[in-house]
Amino acid sequence: MTTPACERTPAELIDYVAGELSLDAAAEVETHLFSCADCARRAAELDALVGAIHQAVESAEVGGFVTDDILNRLAREGVRVRSFALSPGAVVPCAVWEDDELMALRLRGDFGRSSEFTMTQRVAGNEVVRVTAQIAVSPHGELVYTIPAVWVRQMPVVDVELLLTAHENGEERPVGSYTLVHGGSLRR
Repeated sequence: MTTPACERTPAELIDYVAGELSLDAAAEVETHLFSCADCARRAAELDALVGAIHQAVESAEVGGFVTDDILNRLAREGVRVRSFALSPGAVVPCAVWEDDELMALRLRGDFGRSSEFTMTQRVAGNEVVRVTAQIAVSPHGELVYTIPAVWVRQMPVVDVELLLTAHENGEERPVGSYTLVHGGSLRR
Protein backbone atom coordinates (compact mmCIF):
# COMPACT_ATOMS: atom_id res chain seq x y z
CA MET A 1 0.00 0.00 0.00
CA THR A 2 1.38 3.40 -0.85
CA THR A 3 0.60 5.39 2.26
CA PRO A 4 0.41 4.60 5.97
CA ALA A 5 -3.27 5.63 5.81
CA CYS A 6 -4.05 2.89 3.25
CA GLU A 7 -6.33 0.36 4.91
CA ARG A 8 -7.18 -1.93 1.99
CA THR A 9 -6.75 -5.59 2.81
CA PRO A 10 -5.57 -8.23 0.33
CA ALA A 11 -8.98 -9.91 0.75
CA GLU A 12 -10.74 -6.77 -0.55
CA LEU A 13 -8.52 -6.74 -3.63
CA ILE A 14 -9.09 -10.46 -4.23
CA ASP A 15 -12.86 -9.99 -3.90
CA TYR A 16 -12.69 -7.02 -6.29
CA VAL A 17 -10.68 -8.92 -8.92
CA ALA A 18 -12.92 -11.98 -8.56
CA GLY A 19 -16.03 -9.82 -9.05
CA GLU A 20 -17.42 -10.73 -5.64
CA LEU A 21 -18.09 -7.18 -4.38
CA SER A 22 -21.35 -5.27 -4.55
CA LEU A 23 -21.47 -2.49 -7.14
CA ASP A 24 -20.98 0.16 -4.43
CA ALA A 25 -18.05 -1.66 -2.82
CA ALA A 26 -16.44 -2.28 -6.23
CA ALA A 27 -16.80 1.41 -7.12
CA GLU A 28 -15.14 2.35 -3.82
CA VAL A 29 -12.20 0.02 -4.52
CA GLU A 30 -11.88 1.37 -8.08
CA THR A 31 -11.72 4.93 -6.75
CA HIS A 32 -9.01 3.83 -4.35
CA LEU A 33 -7.01 2.12 -7.12
CA PHE A 34 -6.72 5.46 -8.96
CA SER A 35 -5.02 7.02 -5.93
CA CYS A 36 -2.92 4.10 -4.66
CA ALA A 37 -0.34 2.81 -7.12
CA ASP A 38 0.64 -0.14 -4.91
CA CYS A 39 -2.94 -1.41 -4.63
CA ALA A 40 -3.44 -0.86 -8.39
CA ARG A 41 -0.33 -2.93 -9.08
CA ARG A 42 -1.50 -5.69 -6.72
CA ALA A 43 -4.96 -5.74 -8.29
CA ALA A 44 -3.40 -6.05 -11.76
CA GLU A 45 -1.18 -8.91 -10.56
CA LEU A 46 -4.17 -10.70 -9.01
CA ASP A 47 -6.17 -10.27 -12.22
CA ALA A 48 -3.29 -11.72 -14.26
CA LEU A 49 -3.01 -14.62 -11.80
CA VAL A 50 -6.72 -15.45 -12.02
CA GLY A 51 -6.48 -15.31 -15.84
CA ALA A 52 -3.49 -17.64 -15.75
CA ILE A 53 -5.38 -20.05 -13.49
CA HIS A 54 -8.25 -20.16 -16.00
CA GLN A 55 -5.80 -20.88 -18.85
CA ALA A 56 -4.05 -23.55 -16.80
CA VAL A 57 -7.37 -25.20 -15.92
CA GLU A 58 -8.45 -25.23 -19.57
CA SER A 59 -5.15 -26.78 -20.64
CA ALA A 60 -5.27 -29.29 -17.73
CA GLU A 61 -1.88 -28.15 -16.48
CA VAL A 62 -2.64 -27.42 -12.86
CA GLY A 63 -4.67 -28.38 -9.86
CA GLY A 64 -4.41 -27.35 -6.23
CA PHE A 65 -6.00 -25.23 -3.55
CA VAL A 66 -8.14 -22.27 -4.66
CA THR A 67 -10.46 -19.87 -2.90
CA ASP A 68 -14.23 -19.88 -3.34
CA ASP A 69 -13.90 -16.51 -5.08
CA ILE A 70 -11.58 -17.90 -7.74
CA LEU A 71 -13.71 -21.02 -8.20
CA ASN A 72 -16.82 -18.85 -8.59
CA ARG A 73 -15.08 -16.62 -11.13
CA LEU A 74 -13.97 -19.64 -13.17
CA ALA A 75 -17.54 -20.95 -13.17
CA ARG A 76 -18.88 -17.54 -14.29
CA GLU A 77 -16.32 -17.56 -17.11
CA GLY A 78 -17.72 -20.86 -18.35
CA VAL A 79 -15.36 -23.43 -16.80
CA ARG A 80 -17.41 -26.60 -16.21
CA VAL A 81 -16.83 -27.58 -12.59
CA ARG A 82 -17.88 -30.87 -10.97
CA SER A 83 -17.99 -30.44 -7.15
CA PHE A 84 -17.92 -32.95 -4.34
CA ALA A 85 -18.23 -32.15 -0.60
CA LEU A 86 -16.28 -34.43 1.71
CA SER A 87 -16.17 -34.71 5.49
CA PRO A 88 -13.36 -36.54 7.31
CA GLY A 89 -13.73 -40.29 6.93
CA ALA A 90 -16.05 -39.91 3.95
CA VAL A 91 -16.12 -42.46 1.15
CA VAL A 92 -17.67 -40.73 -1.85
CA PRO A 93 -18.38 -42.18 -5.31
CA CYS A 94 -17.12 -39.77 -7.97
CA ALA A 95 -16.79 -39.39 -11.72
CA VAL A 96 -16.61 -36.57 -14.22
CA TRP A 97 -18.64 -35.97 -17.37
CA GLU A 98 -16.79 -35.80 -20.69
CA ASP A 99 -17.27 -32.02 -20.89
CA ASP A 100 -16.23 -31.23 -17.28
CA GLU A 101 -13.01 -29.23 -17.04
CA LEU A 102 -12.37 -29.19 -13.31
CA MET A 103 -13.16 -31.34 -10.28
CA ALA A 104 -13.53 -29.30 -7.09
CA LEU A 105 -13.30 -31.09 -3.75
CA ARG A 106 -14.83 -29.16 -0.87
CA LEU A 107 -12.96 -30.58 2.11
CA ARG A 108 -14.39 -30.16 5.58
CA GLY A 109 -12.66 -30.74 8.89
CA ASP A 110 -11.21 -29.20 12.04
CA PHE A 111 -8.88 -26.58 10.55
CA GLY A 112 -8.15 -24.83 13.85
CA ARG A 113 -6.32 -21.56 13.23
CA SER A 114 -4.16 -22.98 10.45
CA SER A 115 -3.59 -21.22 7.17
CA GLU A 116 -1.06 -23.70 5.75
CA PHE A 117 -2.15 -27.15 4.63
CA THR A 118 -0.75 -30.19 2.84
CA MET A 119 -2.85 -32.46 0.65
CA THR A 120 -1.46 -35.90 -0.14
CA GLN A 121 -3.20 -37.86 -2.86
CA ARG A 122 -2.71 -41.62 -3.23
CA VAL A 123 -3.97 -43.79 -6.05
CA ALA A 124 -3.92 -47.56 -5.52
CA GLY A 125 -1.75 -46.96 -2.44
CA ASN A 126 0.91 -44.94 -4.29
CA GLU A 127 1.47 -41.26 -3.53
CA VAL A 128 0.92 -39.34 -6.76
CA VAL A 129 0.52 -35.75 -5.57
CA ARG A 130 1.63 -33.77 -2.53
CA VAL A 131 0.69 -30.09 -2.43
CA THR A 132 1.40 -27.61 0.37
CA ALA A 133 -0.15 -24.15 0.28
CA GLN A 134 -1.17 -21.25 2.43
CA ILE A 135 -4.86 -20.60 1.97
CA ALA A 136 -7.74 -19.27 4.02
CA VAL A 137 -10.56 -21.57 5.03
CA SER A 138 -13.79 -20.48 3.30
CA PRO A 139 -16.60 -18.87 5.31
CA HIS A 140 -18.42 -22.23 4.87
CA GLY A 141 -15.66 -24.03 6.80
CA GLU A 142 -14.16 -25.74 3.76
CA LEU A 143 -10.94 -25.85 1.80
CA VAL A 144 -11.36 -26.15 -1.96
CA TYR A 145 -8.92 -28.45 -3.74
CA THR A 146 -9.11 -28.75 -7.52
CA ILE A 147 -8.03 -31.43 -9.96
CA PRO A 148 -8.15 -31.00 -13.76
CA ALA A 149 -10.95 -33.23 -15.08
CA VAL A 150 -8.71 -34.49 -17.88
CA TRP A 151 -6.49 -36.09 -15.21
CA VAL A 152 -9.53 -37.70 -13.60
CA ARG A 153 -10.76 -39.08 -16.94
CA GLN A 154 -7.39 -40.78 -17.48
CA MET A 155 -7.59 -42.68 -14.21
CA PRO A 156 -8.82 -46.27 -14.08
CA VAL A 157 -11.71 -47.26 -11.83
CA VAL A 158 -9.86 -46.97 -8.52
CA ASP A 159 -10.05 -45.60 -4.98
CA VAL A 160 -8.27 -42.28 -4.46
CA GLU A 161 -7.19 -41.54 -0.91
CA LEU A 162 -6.71 -37.95 0.22
CA LEU A 163 -4.99 -36.98 3.45
CA LEU A 164 -5.20 -33.35 4.58
CA THR A 165 -2.86 -32.05 7.27
CA ALA A 166 -2.63 -28.61 8.89
CA HIS A 167 0.62 -26.92 9.83
CA GLU A 168 0.52 -25.35 13.29
CA ASN A 169 3.46 -24.09 15.33
CA GLY A 170 5.95 -25.97 13.18
CA GLU A 171 4.10 -29.29 13.44
CA GLU A 172 1.73 -31.16 11.13
CA ARG A 173 -1.67 -32.17 12.46
CA PRO A 174 -4.10 -34.48 10.61
CA VAL A 175 -7.31 -32.71 9.55
CA GLY A 176 -8.97 -35.58 7.74
CA SER A 177 -8.73 -38.58 5.49
CA TYR A 178 -11.13 -38.76 2.54
CA THR A 179 -11.72 -41.48 -0.06
CA LEU A 180 -13.03 -40.97 -3.58
CA VAL A 181 -14.30 -44.10 -5.28
CA HIS A 182 -13.50 -43.15 -8.86
CA GLY A 183 -15.99 -44.69 -11.26
CA GLY A 184 -14.49 -43.45 -14.53
CA SER A 185 -15.68 -40.90 -17.04
CA LEU A 186 -19.38 -40.43 -17.83
CA ARG A 187 -20.85 -39.74 -21.26
CA ARG A 188 -24.03 -37.78 -21.92
